[in-house]
Amino acid sequence: MLGVLAVFSSCEEDEIVESQIDFLFKETYCENPWDSLISPEWTRDQLIDSYLTVQLNVAYSGLLITDDGVQEFCLACSCLTGDNIRISADDEFLEILLENGFEIEE
Repeated sequence: MLGVLAVFSSCEEDEIVESQIDFLFKETYCENPWDSLISPEWTRDQLIDSYLTVQLNVAYSGLLITDDGVQEFCLACSCLTGDNIRISADDEFLEILLENGFEIEE
């Protein structure tokens, strides 16, 4: 019985487990990287998905758009809308997401 348990325990240790990280992007009025993908028939979710999967080649899950950020009341493109884009992705995508405006959500 102990031998069988030892075999199953050792199999679990050999498996590589990817670490999921939660990311946050603070959306601006017109300086978001997916703004160049504007297509009249696409939703914002579809634009963000296309940007992440096609342009950055990032596999992610849990796309969520919330309005719980700080909204800046100014007219510049770089001003924050108050909308936050949240995703989860494996740690292998950490560098590319950070280089493209995402932050690690705490």
